Amino acid sequence: MGYDLERFVGYVNEGLLCCVCRDVLERPLQAPCEHAYCSACISSWLVHHHSCPEDRLPLDVSHLKPLCRYMRNDLSRLQIRCVNADQGCEVICTLETLHTHEDECEFAFIACSNTGGEYICCHCGCPVQVERRGLEAHLSLCEFRSRECPNGCGHTLISNDQSQHNCIAELRAEVELLRAEMLSKLEEVRREMESRLDSQRRHMVQKESQLKNEVEELKGQLSRVVCDVRALLGVERLRRQELAEAELEKRELMELLRALQPTRCQQPVEQLTQSKNQGDQEPNGWQPHRDQQTSIQASCQSLPLAQPPPSPQLGEGSRKTGPRSLTLDCIKRKSREVTVI
Repeated sequence: MGYDLERFVGYVNEGLLCCVCRDVLERPLQAPCEHAYCSACISSWLVHHHSCPEDRLPLDVSHLKPLCRYMRNDLSRLQIRCVNADQGCEVICTLETLHTHEDECEFAFIACSNTGGEYICCHCGCPVQVERRGLEAHLSLCEFRSRECPNGCGHTLISNDQSQHNCIAELRAEVELLRAEMLSKLEEVRREMESRLDSQRRHMVQKESQLKNEVEELKGQLSRVVCDVRALLGVERLRRQELAEAELEKRELMELLRALQPTRCQQPVEQLTQSKNQGDQEPNGWQPHRDQQTSIQASCQSLPLAQPPPSPQLGEGSRKTGPRSLTLDCIKRKSREVTVI
């Protein structure tokens, strides 16, 4: 609906009237046929009709657009009386500033702000509507005005309930309410903590299982490494033992070779003759000794003088059965015979 034409002061152009309600346009819209309507009026019309109410041309909501600029300027400059003129307001203002004035008009009726207290339903508050200029006087006398309890309990009371107010009962009810809220919050926190603990417990179990698997794998790797190290130590010990035996055998051979050099085994003819003559002069008890020397010399002449030392890589069985081992055994036997002699 538009503004009542009787509220306006002066002449109002016919083009500024709604084609439906015939009042001055309120929130106007314009059709393609240039007819203007109030927004509420044309919306209600198009629910049952699909044409312009003035010339019956086809019309739809999507065809509507805002009023043209020059018509909006003419509309905003119209002089209108306040809606509270019947209550005594004599203000005349432009249509553009009408809503600003009506929001502050002293003659406008407004509802009392006393709603009956903080814990009381707002529908049980003061039902009186008074003019804005008399609101303060009404609030000072209103039966639903509220104030804090004079005993210091902190509750807000309304005037007609002060005689029935019991501070202890109110505080007890408030404590019970707070206790119920606290228990509800504690239960909610407990459930949340249990959920978190269950999640953490599952995570720890999975982590423990994973760590156990890793530990078992590391143990297996460690056992394999220990076996490999022991095998290497055994091979190294055997190698050192073979090297020590080869070195000992080498020293023995070198000593025997130094003791049985050709210069010592093959004596000059003069010495042999002298030894023969001395042997003829010796008593019969020394004859076996000369025979042993003769056999040693013959053995020395028959032995190879430059034999290489045995290789430490050969096995024990090969040293016992090879020709070189036989030669070494022969040299050792002859050496013991020389020592006995």
